[in-house]
Amino acid sequence: MNITLSKSYLFLALLFVLVIASVPAHSETLSAGENHTCVLKSNGTAYCWGDNSVSQLGNGSTESSMTPVAVSGGLRFKSISVGWDHACGVTADNDAYCWGRGRYGRLGNGSSENSSAPVAVSGGLSFEHIDAGMAHTCGITTDGDAFCWGRNEDGILGNDSVKGSLVPVPVSGGHKFGSINAGSATTCGITTSGDAYCWGASDFGNLLGLGDGNPFRSLTPGLVAGEFDFQPDSISVGLDHVCAVTTADNAVCWGRGRYGKLGIGTADALGVIENLRTPRQINGNISFASLATGVFQTCGISTDSKAYCWGVNGSGQLGDGTTDMRTEPVAVSANVEFKELTIGVDHACGVSSGDEIYCWGNGSAGKLGTRSSDSKLTPTKVTKK
Repeated sequence: MNITLSKSYLFLALLFVLVIASVPAHSETLSAGENHTCVLKSNGTAYCWGDNSVSQLGNGSTESSMTPVAVSGGLRFKSISVGWDHACGVTADNDAYCWGRGRYGRLGNGSSENSSAPVAVSGGLSFEHIDAGMAHTCGITTDGDAFCWGRNEDGILGNDSVKGSLVPVPVSGGHKFGSINAGSATTCGITTSGDAYCWGASDFGNLLGLGDGNPFRSLTPGLVAGEFDFQPDSISVGLDHVCAVTTADNAVCWGRGRYGKLGIGTADALGVIENLRTPRQINGNISFASLATGVFQTCGISTDSKAYCWGVNGSGQLGDGTTDMRTEPVAVSANVEFKELTIGVDHACGVSSGDEIYCWGNGSAGKLGTRSSDSKLTPTKVTKK
């Protein structure tokens, strides 16, 4: 790809202008998409709330809900991941299921049709982890092998091709992955040895993190530059930036810096800030346990269970009680210890140490789970059905 945007990235940019965003980071029990959110109860049952126009709540209907509704099928999941408008989960038996919008084959069941209830991913693979992206999905088997399926115009499936697939195809390179995160135009993963790899579109050479002179797209996994050892399940891919946590508990980010979402300092009135082709540690001297990226924002949980966010904040999605853009981490305004965070387009949710769910930001489509579509500038408890 030359310096002009590829057709697929132009498509993504158009969606971006329409406030259609990238997908959130992997989450074991809580995960947010554009306008809906899903959670797992302690017994493995899945509940979702928010927009359901393409059956992304998985409850056998297309009726939206402002409070959690049970996903159909009676399955017990050990992890769940919400994409743009589809969701996937892995059962205790390591079987993968997906539901919601099926376009481009993102459900992995050999079809491009929507499904209002979970359908089994084809191939008979035994999955340890699965992550739903914008228009594709990736997973890691119990053997550490990575597979992806769905849209593939810029090589986001990592199989040295630009042809999409309705069923899982193996990621090239023979790497053994401990985690994988499917974004909008890029996929990244961390190997069992702590190395980060990215593939797909690179947004003017930034998003892949391969350093100066790196390609504008890669059809196979490329090693992220820098002398970093990453925690195995710490990488998160946003629309056009990526963040991860090192084994020293430092947060590093790379990609496009607009609106301060890289957490590295000041921006001008338009939110313009330096782009990074190589990972850089964010400001703030905070020790992080986990990170989550969104469209124009990033959030993380510190090692002492406090939540911090930075980036754009027009809907209150940073949770600090304001709508001010932040170019460095600010504390989320809540006297709550968090153990998990997830980010949608313009909202965020978290699970407290007491297993209470809180959401904040734009409340459209009822995605905050508060029985209303009102926005919230600080964390607000999700209403139980």
